[in-house]
Amino acid sequence: MKRKELENEINSIEKKMIEYKNTLSDLRKELDILIEQEKKRRNYISSSEIVDFIFKHTGKKINMSTIKRWADEGYLGEIVEEKDKFWALERKQGKKRFLYPVIDVYHFLYEKGYLSPKYEVLDRVQITIPDGESFIGIVIDWELKQAKFLYMVQKEGSLEKFTMISEEYMKKIE
Repeated sequence: MKRKELENEINSIEKKMIEYKNTLSDLRKELDILIEQEKKRRNYISSSEIVDFIFKHTGKKINMSTIKRWADEGYLGEIVEEKDKFWALERKQGKKRFLYPVIDVYHFLYEKGYLSPKYEVLDRVQITIPDGESFIGIVIDWELKQAKFLYMVQKEGSLEKFTMISEEYMKKIE
């Protein structure tokens, strides 16, 4: 290759590198936005997800018109249109999808009797705390807080109480 050809090739590659760096930067920004919207989307639940949730927890089939009526009456909290609030996320095709804050929906479903704690008072449970400690205890109280049931458990054989234990760390002992 002649000098001129080499210089042109180097210039061409340098231009491509600049383009690729810009493209990479844009893609990283898009990914950050997508990740942020995915995190925020977890705080919302759609009408169809509510129907599935109720069926899973109670075996009852609720139709979409019931969900719409609850939303119109304000029981499900602020109504958000998915395509407006979460524009970066991949959506199902078709009609508008409305979303509702999970916290408001869970509290309403609890009040209506469609949601109940997994463990009842006096249930004997195995607790496995993330740091590796494991013990057996008795459920002495629970509360619905921020769309999660949290339990107060008394350690078996002592008066030691543990509060704010999530269901994910518990397993019922028969």
